[in-house]
Parts: sequence; structure tokens; C-alpha cells
Amino acid sequence: MSTIFQRFDDDETSDTIIQMPKQILTTSTHQYPIDVLACRLEKYLVDPSSARENYPWAARFVMGIPVASWQRHLVWNVGQQSRFISAVWSGADLGSYLINEWCESAGSGQAMAENSEILLDGQQRLHSLEEYFLDRLAIPDVQGLPRVWSEIGNGERKRFLSTIFAQSHVSSGDELALRKTYDLCAMGVISRTHDQRASR
Repeated sequence: MSTIFQRFDDDETSDTIIQMPKQILTTSTHQYPIDVLACRLEKYLVDPSSARENYPWAARFVMGIPVASWQRHLVWNVGQQSRFISAVWSGADLGSYLINEWCESAGSGQAMAENSEILLDGQQRLHSLEEYFLDRLAIPDVQGLPRVWSEIGNGERKRFLSTIFAQSHVSSGDELALRKTYDLCAMGVISRTHDQRASR
């Protein structure tokens, strides 16, 4: 029996009671180079205590971005981190990372409202970048020799830093909505086993 796909039902009297899930929070996406993240990391490393004062509720920071205490811990191993950085060098589509930009207006010197500017999705990928930038991760060059960031010349660094890594963002002070959005980001994501890979 063959099924014919129709984008819309011709029957105007179709059931209008059925409703499918809706977007929890409105998301916007911008195309930014990795250099934007590198600048944020540089700023964080110069004065990490200032970040801790601004985000006292943060469990940790990744690339200088606060991470909420209710998010999972870092789970990627060195192999997964290396594959991601190699993908950046190879020009693969990196997807996007998701940040909550919401914050209450705070006076000068006051801490940001809880969950402001938190990283909701992309923690493993951003942590891989941080490990690489801090020379804690070596990636094979074209000759197969492992190289850390500090060994690479400025021409190649500029190429890496100009790679687009899209930033998506929401804006909400509703922690339940943020938690639900976070849970949706990870839903159904399972690492491919060796036999599932297209290139073996």
C-alpha cells in the first residue's frame, strides 16, 4: 500500500482539536566567528574573580560563560574533544550553541540575576575549544603530528578563529522554561558507534 504525502489536508473539516507541541522559548540565531568566543575567554582569564562576582550562582564557567548548577557535568573524553576541534579545522558545520541573554537591570557592581547569560547548549563543544586554546588538547596537523594551540602560527590561527560557530539565544527569567529548553536540546542525541559511521 503506497502513501501519498500531502503538505496540507484538502478537507477543511479536519480535526482542529489536535495540537502538537509548541516552542517553549523564542530563539534567535546569529552567525559569529569563533573569535567572539576566544575574546570572551581572554577577558575571563584576565579577571576570573570579576566573573564570579557577576555570576555568584554559576556552578562553573566555560569559555568565560556561566553554567547553571542544574546542567550536566562535562562528559566528553579527550577523543571526542579532539574530533570536534579537528572538525573545526576541516570546515565542518558546527551547529550552534545556545545562551540565555535574559537579565534583570542591575546597578553598577551588582550581580547579574540568576540564569542570566547562561550557556544552555554547547557546553561540551565550548569546553573542547577552551581546552584547545589553553594547550591542554593536541590536534594532529596534516603530517599527523599532535600540535597544541601555542605552536600554531598566526595565519592558521586566524583561519581557525574566523570559522563560524552560530550563537542562538533566548531571553527568559523563567527557570522552568530554561530547564525544559535545556532538556530538549539534548533529547535524542546519541554518539554514533563505529558501525553507524558513514566513513569507517
